[in-house]
Amino acid sequence: MLEFSGPINFLGPSPKAVEVVKQYAKFIKYYPDPNPVEFKDKIANYVGHGVGRENIILGNGSIELIYAITEVLPASFNAVIPIPSFSEYEKAALRVGGKVVFVQLPEDFSLNNERIKKAVTDKTKIICICNPHSPSGALYSKESVLDLVEFCQKKDVIFSIDENYIEFAEKGEDTTVAGMVKEFSNLFVIRSVTKFYGMAGLRFGYGIATKDLVGKLENVRLPWSINGLACFATLAAFNDIEFIQTTKTTIAKERAALAKSLEEIGGLHVYPSVTNFLLVKITNDKITSTQIKEALTKERILIRDCCTFMGLDHHYFRVTIRALKDNQILVEKIKQIFSKL
Repeated sequence: MLEFSGPINFLGPSPKAVEVVKQYAKFIKYYPDPNPVEFKDKIANYVGHGVGRENIILGNGSIELIYAITEVLPASFNAVIPIPSFSEYEKAALRVGGKVVFVQLPEDFSLNNERIKKAVTDKTKIICICNPHSPSGALYSKESVLDLVEFCQKKDVIFSIDENYIEFAEKGEDTTVAGMVKEFSNLFVIRSVTKFYGMAGLRFGYGIATKDLVGKLENVRLPWSINGLACFATLAAFNDIEFIQTTKTTIAKERAALAKSLEEIGGLHVYPSVTNFLLVKITNDKITSTQIKEALTKERILIRDCCTFMGLDHHYFRVTIRALKDNQILVEKIKQIFSKL
């Protein structure tokens, strides 16, 4: 089965991370450190931009932090979510009694700051976005993001930004707002080792915020949610410079090639992406994303049918970047499906 549906680094985890897990496997009989200060120091050092250990909170994947941030909000709050977007932002708000207000992004999925600002009311207590954007792969400028952060701070609204794909972006270090948490008390940056570092099974994520907000989140975070092996593997991956550079170079090269090949099919529009996936729009009204998904599944190829994303419909599907040979198989199968349909 060729897996193009899950947006995880097809190269897999860092070899050094795998070796460290083997090396420290014997430590699974011990409880992990409930407050790994040195680990937080190293996470802060990895993030850079003046971030310190007091600005770091750890999570069982980014998902724990996405849910935790809604638990520190007052009752009966509104959450503003530009769509399409990751569905868990909505679920996290609804879980604690929040009401979700969706703001449709433009056709090119760019941030429409004025439209987002108009959706904010006195009941709004959080805005949730992702940068790079999922499912389009677009990268928002630091200036446009900070414009919303500053607006939200004046309105006493938490600005939660998911940077899970930031390491894939060539200009990720110039775009991240992680270093701005000391200036904006309402800013919460979320990351994980799931996508870029290919370690979805280890379940490790981390948040970056002011010391005060981190303290509030620690009060609602479940104890013992971080396993010891995740700490060892994360640090090994962060220090694997060869793996990091290979991932960046390989993904960028194969992404450009796959986007070009899909565009050449005809009847498809591929959106520009800085991540390890491509969002594709079907411009032929006689074919739907579900038809393509089902036909590819019969060929043992999995893609993401995006009709289930709030804000998208049956004209969209998403594919993860894989090796050249796999990508060529995908393109040829889609060509065959188009000719049949």
